[in-house]
Amino acid sequence: MNVNAVRQGSFTSVSPLYAELLKSDTRTPHPAFAATGEFRVELDPVPRTRYTDPAFAKLEMDKLWLKTWQVVGREEDIPAVGDRIVYNVGTKSFIIVRSDETTFKAFYNSCLHRGTQLCTGHGAGPTIKCPFHGWTWNVDGSVNNLPGRWDFHGATDEVLHLPEAKCDTWGGNIFINPDPDALPLVRALGVLTEHFKDYDFANRWTAVHVRKKVRGNWKLSAEAFLEGWHLSETHNQAQSWNGDSSTQYDIWEDEHSQISRSITPSAVPSPELGEDASTRAAVENLIRAVTPPGMPLPDFDAVETLDRAYGAEYRRNLLTAMTGRDFSAASDTEMLDAVQYYMFPNFFPWLGEGASLWYQFMPYGDQPGESIMEVRFLLPMPAGGQKPPKSPVVELDFDESYRERQAGFGLFDEVFDQDMTNVPMIQKGCESGSPTSKFVHFGTYQECRLRALHARLTRVLDA
Repeated sequence: MNVNAVRQGSFTSVSPLYAELLKSDTRTPHPAFAATGEFRVELDPVPRTRYTDPAFAKLEMDKLWLKTWQVVGREEDIPAVGDRIVYNVGTKSFIIVRSDETTFKAFYNSCLHRGTQLCTGHGAGPTIKCPFHGWTWNVDGSVNNLPGRWDFHGATDEVLHLPEAKCDTWGGNIFINPDPDALPLVRALGVLTEHFKDYDFANRWTAVHVRKKVRGNWKLSAEAFLEGWHLSETHNQAQSWNGDSSTQYDIWEDEHSQISRSITPSAVPSPELGEDASTRAAVENLIRAVTPPGMPLPDFDAVETLDRAYGAEYRRNLLTAMTGRDFSAASDTEMLDAVQYYMFPNFFPWLGEGASLWYQFMPYGDQPGESIMEVRFLLPMPAGGQKPPKSPVVELDFDESYRERQAGFGLFDEVFDQDMTNVPMIQKGCESGSPTSKFVHFGTYQECRLRALHARLTRVLDA
């Protein structure tokens, strides 16, 4: 490949590439925003059967999901000792429990008597009790009470301790790895620890939380969010104020981690709209989109210079009014742009206030064409140090939409519905395509994060 021939996005004079916008920021951006990674990924053609073949899904379960650090939730999901949630990934199920004030554990969700699931949803209390015969464990996994124990020879407390998966936390997020020989979580976090070190990720709180069943393979669901250039076709309502095809893409990878990132500029028009697109309209449309209902809008006609700097200052003042916190030092890019990271295989943390989202993807059951997507709004903790209680989970079935349920993401309810319309159609297309069209094809730059996902997956499954 001729490296010099690789084009890194589209731009116009009114919609520059992200690196150019960063130079005109009215503040000094955090070094994470200026950091750059790789984007060239060598990848063999990807068979469509990766999304449709039950045997491939089984291989992923055995060699990926049972061998890899993956996000399972947030610490705020289980705030009190004894609180617990269930994490289901494909055919496997784990109980995630706060076993003391600062310790989290992950137990296989299966009774050691006859295999009954011990937990089916959110739970609380000092013990975990099987609903079948009443075998009971403490929240640290030790035996509490075993009715009929006299009938089980060799049933020592040591033998009947609940089996665990490795469990660790970072930035308020909880991760597990079922592999007993796994290296520490920090090795899998890669550049996230450096890029997020000043972000106070742990003290953000979940204002909205939706769990959606999707008729699409987990990779298709994740891939829908790994590139920005589908905006002009799928989300054209936002085209006037988002630089979709001027998005910057970066990949950081080593033996133990793969982190990728996209930064989509906001408060600028899409380059696809050409040189005549209005930067003034871009900022006005952004402000209209991000202002909560009931809050006053500026008198746009009275604003002489309506540019990115104005949009960023508006966002600073808006967030200060909402939280009581001081955002005066935050850079324009932190206030405006969509800065989305991806930690292979299922974790999407966002950096900054442009879109403070959090994604999680998992296979659903044993069907390769079904998955789960969880989305959260993570907002800054209000001034005064009192974190609000997290929002309860809104459960959306396969055919339920975000807008019908008024999920609470504002403009993103429509965005997510549009994406979730695409994914099932991609799944069906991969299942019904011509036998002569066995592969999907990814672009070199704009889809480099998809290429990286599949290249990493190949290495994991071949190991």
